[in-house]
Amino acid sequence: MMPNSLEDALSLLQCTLVARRVSFTPEQITWGQYDVLEILRLKGDLTPSQLSQSLGLSRQNLSKFLRALKSYEFVEQYQSEEDRRELITRLTDKGHHFLQRAATGRAENAAKVKAALTPQEQKLFITLSQKITHALGHD
Repeated sequence: MMPNSLEDALSLLQCTLVARRVSFTPEQITWGQYDVLEILRLKGDLTPSQLSQSLGLSRQNLSKFLRALKSYEFVEQYQSEEDRRELITRLTDKGHHFLQRAATGRAENAAKVKAALTPQEQKLFITLSQKITHALGHD
């Protein structure tokens, strides 16, 4: 069934991308938890307050995300040497491996889309995706 509206097209694309992500990373990771992993990959070890600030999360939500990620052994925490009361969060080897599998999935998705679109359509898709991302990011 083809989508008959913009809303349907966005919904179908989202469902397809989520289903593809799950095929590479079957762990039940939420988007928020994934964001925590990704920010740790990009920025390195961070305190909970730095994570909260970087992601715009409340400390309560971050705490929930970290509990789940620790249960998967994707992150671990250690005491700061400067302030022994403060914990610092870091990615574990399992967390890095999870992100590597997710990156493989993104690369495969990109390869499939590249094969399905002409170079001109690819440029248009990139432009439209950026425009959509910008529009959705300014609620």
